[in-house]
Amino acid sequence: MLLRDNGLRFSPITVALHWVVALSLLAIFGLQLMIGQASSDAARMQFAHLQNLVGLILFLVSVYRFWARITSYHPLPVGTPNPIEVIISRSVAVALALAMVLLPIAVWASRAAGGEAVVLPGGFSIPTLLPIHAGLKHVVDVLFDIGASAFLAGLALHVFGAVKNHFLLKNNTLKRMLGKHVEL
Repeated sequence: MLLRDNGLRFSPITVALHWVVALSLLAIFGLQLMIGQASSDAARMQFAHLQNLVGLILFLVSVYRFWARITSYHPLPVGTPNPIEVIISRSVAVALALAMVLLPIAVWASRAAGGEAVVLPGGFSIPTLLPIHAGLKHVVDVLFDIGASAFLAGLALHVFGAVKNHFLLKNNTLKRMLGKHVEL
């Protein structure tokens, strides 16, 4: 079984974790909507604790994915893409992987600097190692907003590339990201 990416294909681990990250992001956004719509403080807290757990899982998976991304060969693109598009797509992929490590750290740092614990289901919490400081919280919040905006732009480019490959170029890139073996 292929455990690491190589020049010809993604490993099953990479494919699975790609979709774990995608579903985790959707879960975090969905839980944020549910927090906003919750009718009681108790329900809001339950959703917030679950969102924190999903964020922690996302962070841990993303640390591994970023390490794997920068230490493995990336598979060759399907078809005959424009070299500029390859450079852009690979840059966006690395930036997204890095953002998935840094953005959860920024959320934790913002909450810690604001004196708020990151509480998980079951009453567990992530230690707040930073001092409570309004100025630090403001700086981290600004950095998070910048990073989140850049992440969303990169995510839009990533989705655009996937849609373009699947519908316009009609190549097998999406099949490869679903774990299927494709010919280059």
